Amino acid sequence: MLTVYDCIANAHDLRLVGLAAVICALASFTAISLLHHVDGSTGQMRLLWLAVSATSTGFGIWATHFIAMLAFSPGLPTAYNIVLTILSLICAILLTGAGLAVAVISKWRAAAWLGGAVVGGGIAAMHYTGMAAFEIQGRIVWDPVLVAASIALGGLIGAVSLPVGLRSDALKWKILGALLLTLAICSHHFTAMGAASIVPDPTIEISATALPSGWFAIAVALASFIIIVLALAGVAIEMRDRRRAELEFDRMRGLANAAVEGLLVCEGDSVVTVNNSFARLVGSPVE
Repeated sequence: MLTVYDCIANAHDLRLVGLAAVICALASFTAISLLHHVDGSTGQMRLLWLAVSATSTGFGIWATHFIAMLAFSPGLPTAYNIVLTILSLICAILLTGAGLAVAVISKWRAAAWLGGAVVGGGIAAMHYTGMAAFEIQGRIVWDPVLVAASIALGGLIGAVSLPVGLRSDALKWKILGALLLTLAICSHHFTAMGAASIVPDPTIEISATALPSGWFAIAVALASFIIIVLALAGVAIEMRDRRRAELEFDRMRGLANAAVEGLLVCEGDSVVTVNNSFARLVGSPVE
């Protein structure tokens, strides 16, 4: 894997690589958080949450790829085919959306694992479509072993990320799932970049309709802004739902404490909570 290390360390601006990783992590956490709302919704709201989660994931994969591409310095003129660049974004959103749908809608026991693997496939489809959009005054020669390794990494780590992220509504599982999804995206991208060798060829001309890197940076900045907005919206929704749950718990607690009878709530063999009347009956201090 020395080739991959050399690609990252010597052919990339590490500041932009760091930015790509931050944007990726932000998008991944947003996607996992919003995916919990898909799981808890029905009807049209479920489809809406799924669309927002897929958009966040798709934009996250796309922005990570192209920020990292802007960090890539091959020392040759480069540009981007507009049609294939847009197609790569569509691939990312649709395929990751399909994977997320399988993970939360299917009743099959291993659905989350399969859905995560489909998301990994979406990562690969986006990357190699994006690389097809990359125009350079040279020929790209691919190492088939590293290409296969990049696809395997995205698929395997992606397959683990969704079951972990959806295991519980607890914050730690959401963060762990988001970190695994970030690892799936980043490991795929940089392994795939390590698979590419560029042979300069002055006879190859960049098409006149291709988007120069400078203009492309604006498009990537816009995509990153959309991710940040979705992330802030996801955090706001998360805080609202937690506050609503706390208020509902306090309301139910007040109703329980108003009862004369002793009441207790159990989860399995464990007592979760009791009302004041039950506490008095057993001689415990009243909250």
